[in-house]
Amino acid sequence: MIRALLAVLSFLVATILGSVISLVLGVIDRTGGLVLKLCRVWSNVVLGAPGVKVEVSLRVPLDPGRPYVFMANHASMVDVWAMFVGVPIPLRFIAKKQLGQIPVFGWAMRAGRFIFIDRQNAVSARRSIDEAARRIRSGQSVAIFPEGTRTRNGRLLPFKKGGFHLAIDAGADIVPIAIRGSHALMPPGTPLIRAGVVHLEIDTPISTAGLTAADRGALLVRVRARIAEMLGEPTAEGSRQAG
Repeated sequence: MIRALLAVLSFLVATILGSVISLVLGVIDRTGGLVLKLCRVWSNVVLGAPGVKVEVSLRVPLDPGRPYVFMANHASMVDVWAMFVGVPIPLRFIAKKQLGQIPVFGWAMRAGRFIFIDRQNAVSARRSIDEAARRIRSGQSVAIFPEGTRTRNGRLLPFKKGGFHLAIDAGADIVPIAIRGSHALMPPGTPLIRAGVVHLEIDTPISTAGLTAADRGALLVRVRARIAEMLGEPTAEGSRQAG
């Protein structure tokens, strides 16, 4: 219990202090690169305090000179911190618009040039996807949870189509990631992080070269099947398009 309380205190201090520093770094570096480096430090503190270890399996080396669209399953808030720590290439998450409106924290995300999507407004969402595609073509990697929300039971949910449209539009390779162990450490609705191990399995990139909007469904099924296989789940279950 003492360690849990210390972990909560560490999270609050690291998040508030990190957000304030991010605002300063955002003025110094308009690209948001310095904020991304701080995000890795912040994530190490948040996971390190309760005793969470991140283990990474990288099937092939990733090219640091090219952008990717990272797609992972989403079972816990721990997933975000684990990806900041474990993915060897700087990345920005595509997040819902409401996060960007949180005072200080949301401003810090904007300083890091994270990309926000208003899921309730189709026109605004389309503009956000177009902006994300421009960012990717300029060399920035992004991360998406294609389920669109956290699973409640740890099982992989159906994937939404938006991220696949983005990857095809930007001409970027998709890197499937399977995150194991995070659900047990911090199930949805639980404020405390338990000690343990989170394993990231980073798969071989899947090329989108030459693909069009007509190929989006097949690409979705392929990526979901890869992640399901790494998680040890049936590859066909829930592979239908959602959203």
